[in-house]
Amino acid sequence: MDAKALKVLSKIPDFLWLYTLVAMALGLTYPATFKQLAPAITPLLGSVILAMGLTLRGSDFMNVFKNPKKALVGILSQYTVMPLGGFIVAVALLGAVPEFIAGQVLTGTCPTGVVSNVYTYLSMGNVALSITLSAINTVIAPILTPTLTGVLAGKFVPVDVWALFLDMVQVTLIPVTIGVVINTVASKYVAKIKPILPAYSSFAVATIVAYVAASGQARILTLTPFMILLLIVATLIHLFLGYALGYAYGKAFKLDLPDRITISTETAMQNSGLATVLAIKHWDALAALPAVTYSIVQNVLGPFICQFFRKRVVKTTQQAKGGKT
Repeated sequence: MDAKALKVLSKIPDFLWLYTLVAMALGLTYPATFKQLAPAITPLLGSVILAMGLTLRGSDFMNVFKNPKKALVGILSQYTVMPLGGFIVAVALLGAVPEFIAGQVLTGTCPTGVVSNVYTYLSMGNVALSITLSAINTVIAPILTPTLTGVLAGKFVPVDVWALFLDMVQVTLIPVTIGVVINTVASKYVAKIKPILPAYSSFAVATIVAYVAASGQARILTLTPFMILLLIVATLIHLFLGYALGYAYGKAFKLDLPDRITISTETAMQNSGLATVLAIKHWDALAALPAVTYSIVQNVLGPFICQFFRKRVVKTTQQAKGGKT
């Protein structure tokens, strides 16, 4: 693959927010067409998680034992800030629609998003730590996601924790394990397809969103503009809580700036594709809307937050050099 093609492929994930909006519009306009994708949605998500696994190796998990403090801080941040943050903003702003509460909580209890490693790189964070946290979060998610969702959302909608656990194993643990094994034993061949994986994942997530829109067309179109605005505001608050409190966790445990940026990014960036599929499977399309909204918002604001973090790293580095002279 030539350099020009690689450059084009690398830019495709930058516009995931746009693909998501277009997919939403297409799903609402042509529901009959996209409803036919129902049997393919779960395997499609599994393939996205498999793609993530293909970027990991067994050694990524071993990094936890080399520096457990950083990994533990990141995991603690991920599974406290985002579930509780999602619950608080959902109850405060979205209480009129129980499905929205369930969807916002589920979005917060899902593991790190698949683009977090890229965003960490663009933010000049600790990429090795980012990869380690993504791997660990995805592996432990089948236990923590159903449990936390049941505890936080169970009062508002029925939550079948066991069924949710089995679905998590099917679409996360098994695919990511297969991907890690393949990349560990056949990294030479995996390297040839790695450049296309982010682009494939972006289009796969957009396809899932189109299906969600098609499946819930009747109910989605009955939402008032005010309810949609509340959903966007709740998502914005949830996202910024992830970034701010994730950063605060790193600072409280006296980690350096690149590590704080990494934990902030890993905390805030959620696997909204996974949340979308689980929500529509266990409840309905309305429950999936918070995850879809989160996908759009995090990918619209993500590049700007990367730029903000990058400037901080550069400024801090320059100040450190100035102090030495």
